Amino acid sequence: MRLIRSTLLAALLPVFMAAPVQAADPINVGFFSHMSGNFAEYGASSKNGVELYLDKIKAQGGIEGHPINLIVEDDRNSPQEAASVARKLVATPVVLAIGSWSTTSSMAAAPIFAEAKIPQISPTSSHPDFTKQSKYQFRQNNTDDILAQYNAATIQDKLKAKSVVIPYSQDDWGVYTGKATSDIIKKNGGKVLLLESVQPGARDFRPFISKIRALKPEGVFLALPYQEASIFIQQLRQAGETIPVGGGIPLTSPKFIELAGKAAEGTVLHTLFIAQDPRYKEFTDAYKAKYGRLPDLFSALAYDAAGVGTEAIRRVIKSGKPLTGDAVRDELANGPAYTGVTGVTKYENGNVHKDPVFIVVKNGQFQLLK
Repeated sequence: MRLIRSTLLAALLPVFMAAPVQAADPINVGFFSHMSGNFAEYGASSKNGVELYLDKIKAQGGIEGHPINLIVEDDRNSPQEAASVARKLVATPVVLAIGSWSTTSSMAAAPIFAEAKIPQISPTSSHPDFTKQSKYQFRQNNTDDILAQYNAATIQDKLKAKSVVIPYSQDDWGVYTGKATSDIIKKNGGKVLLLESVQPGARDFRPFISKIRALKPEGVFLALPYQEASIFIQQLRQAGETIPVGGGIPLTSPKFIELAGKAAEGTVLHTLFIAQDPRYKEFTDAYKAKYGRLPDLFSALAYDAAGVGTEAIRRVIKSGKPLTGDAVRDELANGPAYTGVTGVTKYENGNVHKDPVFIVVKNGQFQLLK
């Protein structure tokens, strides 16, 4: 009986999704990310960004007069849960899904959205394979091969380190990022003295730091999320090491500074958004008024994902075509460039290319690197 019901639902979904949108019909948009667990801060920031953008849409009376309904789900940073959440959103149904923060969860959900012909925009997923899943996957962030170039520039150009050690997270993102960054550093004439994985949830980095002291590198690049990175850099400084440290975009979360404290001082990163940029004052002020803190890169990327997505929905409605996931997908793929707070979004095979700025932790906050 379960098989019969599932088959019937699958058969009916295209019918539901192809129905023309009627006057004042609500439009369902899904959002999913990890809202609990070790990396909940990333998911919370992303959700805040989406909600803030949709607040603006609601204040305008909806999308061409249609109320917009955001459905939020927690994927718990689990691929199994992400797949379950995707099936739930497909059954709602939604015409657009925004999520997840992690590559692993995004890729686990991708086949389900692709089969249902619902476009999926990940604000942050950077693994190149994500958008290779189908024509229904899009991203707001650069791919890891591009980010690896910026990682190398952080450690070689900004910190002037010719020899480097790289601890990387033992997950899809970390494995790819660690190797890709290492390859570019070596291609640029630098030396990678140690490239070593870190298990998720690790708390004792003293053996790793002993290796660093023995190797005497000129810099450390942290391909880690904020939790492990903050502990690593604290223990590094406690060991008396003043070696320069750079990091990737996961460390642009204010949570990194909060957890690492004074040990984070001097860390150099690259990002697509910094709240101190006067060009984005309207967004920053609105975010701070609603949430009582400054926005970070993850809220900014999600804000832009919501902007790109809702504009695609608007164009479908104005065209008079039935509002379907397929129609929204076509508008995302073929629509005009969208200028947001993280740069210009113009998809090419679901990908974007955005130029970064370099920042440094100074006096307990992120500042533009001079």
